[in-house]
Formats: sequence, C-alpha cells, structure tokens
Amino acid sequence: MAIYSVLLPPGSHAEAPLEADLERAVFVKEGFCWPALFFSLIWSLWHRLWLVLIGYLVIVLVLEATSRLVGGIAPGVTGFLFALLFALEANGLRRWTLERRGWRPVAMVEGSSREAAEVRFFVGLAGRSAARPPVSPSPVPPSPARPAPASAPRIGGEQVVGLSFGPHRR
Repeated sequence: MAIYSVLLPPGSHAEAPLEADLERAVFVKEGFCWPALFFSLIWSLWHRLWLVLIGYLVIVLVLEATSRLVGGIAPGVTGFLFALLFALEANGLRRWTLERRGWRPVAMVEGSSREAAEVRFFVGLAGRSAARPPVSPSPVPPSPARPAPASAPRIGGEQVVGLSFGPHRR
C-alpha cells in the first residue's frame, strides 16, 4: 500500500472544498518515483518543476565535471547515485513546488494505487460532510495562547525549540 498526499488548489477552502476544487485535487505519492529515476528531465518538465529542473541540471553538471577530474569509474558511480537520490526525493520536490505555488495539503490517504487512494479520500470526505454537525450561530471564542516557556528561544515572533540549552533572555 502506498501513501498519497492530497493537495487542493490555491484559494480553496480545506474545511468545505467546492466541487471544482475537488476535481482539481492532486494526489502525490510518498516515496520512490520510478519515472524520475529513468527519465529525470522529462519527468521534471512534465510536472512543470522549473526550479527543480534548473537545480538538477546544475548539480548534474558539477558532479559530472568533478567526477571526470577524478576519473576511473567515478562518473558512472556519481551519476547513478545522484539519479537514485533524485528518484527518492522527486515526489517530495513535486509536493514542495505545489505548496510554493499555493496548493494546500489537506490529507494523507493510503491506497494500493492512485485510483484507490482517490476513492478512499472522496468516500471519507463524503462521510465526514454527512456527519458534520450544523454550524452554531455563535462560535466559541478561541482560548488565549499559552505563553512560551522561558527556556525556549525565539526568532521573531515564533518559538523555536532545540537551538540552545540555556534559558532564553527576553
């Protein structure tokens, strides 16, 4: 069974997506991508991954030039290892590109194929909308945010954990 990320187009509402938004939903498989292993350039062009394609070409050219200086079997080995690495990360790069363009991840779905994952997602979505309680006329006000612990460092207004061991001074 494979896991798929479900992304909705820019401007859609994740809580109550419209039918047109659901028709444009993209399912991106998690994990290894066989077409990207054998047809990296064509795969990148097909999915319109322009920055990924430019980065791929730059890295391939640099690896090729440096491995030719080393000589021997280095060009073949580095080429194969980079193609393997690209195939491992290709779907993640596709998801990253879609998120950069404004697509929003809304779910993770498991299925034996993309079609099975789509069926599972849409059946679950239909079940969720049927079981959704009616919206109350007066929403509950949000609870106040908890203050950050004194030992958590901050960057701007965001709390960042794990960057330092000592207490943070404000």
